[in-house]
Amino acid sequence: MNWLLGILFSAVFDVALAVGLAMWDGRPDKAFMFLMALLILWIVPLGLSFWGVIKFWISFVLFGRRRIVRHYKAEMYRSKFPTTNGFADWQSYIDYLITDDGVATLVKIKAASFLSEIQTYKTLKPATVFLGLQMALDRAMEEYQAPPSTSGMFTS
Repeated sequence: MNWLLGILFSAVFDVALAVGLAMWDGRPDKAFMFLMALLILWIVPLGLSFWGVIKFWISFVLFGRRRIVRHYKAEMYRSKFPTTNGFADWQSYIDYLITDDGVATLVKIKAASFLSEIQTYKTLKPATVFLGLQMALDRAMEEYQAPPSTSGMFTS
């Protein structure tokens, strides 16, 4: 309910600011200035948000992805996670780590922290950091897999 009041207050404030700008402007056509002020107040923030998403993805691809993958892999090695062989995505792997009885408690705690971090960003930054962390964890899982077994390849 608070978010609804926040949106209502923001809209009323924008309209009041547009009325003030229209009255302050010396032109006889006040409606044009009012509509232009509302257009700027409502469209410019959307454009800035879109530009922010573009900047995030460019910087993520160029600089961030590799660092996040290294961080996840380092935490997986430090906590001695089981190999990721046989898991298609990060969600099934983390669910396995958290719910399986054979997994050590410290691994369960670290897996829960990975999950809580990702879920937090799902709420806060769904179009940027949330997707980036998912991609990085999937990549870390690919790199963390055990090497393929050579049993049966060298028979005498």
